[in-house]
Amino acid sequence: MDSELMSLALQSSSRAMIDCALHFEQRAMSLASETGLKQLHRAPESVKALLRNAILLYHKGGRVPKALDLCFQSQLHEALRNIAEDLGSDTDPELLVQVASFFMSHGQHQKAVQLQLTAGRIREALQLCMEHNVDITEEMAEKMTLPKTKNEAENVFRTECLGKLAYCCESRGNYQLAAKKYTQAGDKLKAMQALLKSGDTEKIVFFANVARQAKIYILAANYLQSLDWHNDNGEIMKNIIGFYTKAKSFESLSGFYESCSQVEIDEYRDYEKALSALRESLKYMAKSRSQSKDERCKGLQQKIYLVERFVEARKVVKTDPNEMVKIAHQLVEQPDVEAAVRVGDVFALLVEFYHSQGNMQQAYVLIEKMRDRQIVLNPYLDADLIEQVYQAMGIEINSNAGGEEGMAEELDEDIEEDM
Repeated sequence: MDSELMSLALQSSSRAMIDCALHFEQRAMSLASETGLKQLHRAPESVKALLRNAILLYHKGGRVPKALDLCFQSQLHEALRNIAEDLGSDTDPELLVQVASFFMSHGQHQKAVQLQLTAGRIREALQLCMEHNVDITEEMAEKMTLPKTKNEAENVFRTECLGKLAYCCESRGNYQLAAKKYTQAGDKLKAMQALLKSGDTEKIVFFANVARQAKIYILAANYLQSLDWHNDNGEIMKNIIGFYTKAKSFESLSGFYESCSQVEIDEYRDYEKALSALRESLKYMAKSRSQSKDERCKGLQQKIYLVERFVEARKVVKTDPNEMVKIAHQLVEQPDVEAAVRVGDVFALLVEFYHSQGNMQQAYVLIEKMRDRQIVLNPYLDADLIEQVYQAMGIEINSNAGGEEGMAEELDEDIEEDM
């Protein structure tokens, strides 16, 4: 009977809906009274079923406050949520706040925030977000963003709200939305810091280009250096150099070119490119205002000298081998050579040369010197070459028996005499 009445009521006029709602409400109250209930939220399911019908009909019939009052009394959360979906800016603000408070008391913080926003209570909505770590959607954020006005006090309030909003978004991991709100608040530095946490390289580069601030250029360049820039197609490297240059951060630019130099040596053994990068590094360090400028320049000059010597040694292997041997031995004895040149590369140059000349004794001595200096052979010398040298000397690889140390010392003396 109730279902049929409900079906007919929903198809009737607003007045008929309200009359039927009153009927269901009175029946529910009568049943509750008969059972001695004073609190509707403890009513049995039969009473709550009647109240749901009353609430729905009051809602559909336009008596929203009455529907909400029954929701509060009976604590029918689902019915309340359904009504809340239809509450708009034309709803009495006090009613909206009342509904928001109900949701707050039942831990539904995001719904409470949305209702506070509908009521135009931006400060209160923000406070709820900050206190309860509410996830802020794009739509919510836009509702919290006040328009600029000619009133200074209003604009100060707007900026304050935007800053809090951005902080909430950032604390919840919504870094791109945080960056947008920090930007609208006029704090581009914090916007960049939020974007950096997002790891969105494309947006970071774009923002740095449009922000046009030295600190932001430097932040962007520092971030890009943390990427695999040396295996990129060159775009990241180009941006790093461009950002440091725009920021006039010559010390950072010098450091980056020095890093490029090291990559060319470690990854590709390309000392020519490494030398070019070191010269760029020195050029920009000379422009810097760093207190350690003179010391850094001196260190770079020494690196350049050592790399130049090694490059020269490799160039004259065929045309002037004696000069190559002389330079190479000078380098391996240089105390600070590892700061610029991998000493294993220098030894490898000598070993490969003597091997190509069939001088296995001298190649062997040099390999043993590498071992003595705890240089791992594999990155520098081909395994077949090492095996050929040891076979020619009649020595098993990794064997130290039979007075090999004395042999190595004797052969070493022979090399020094040849030089």
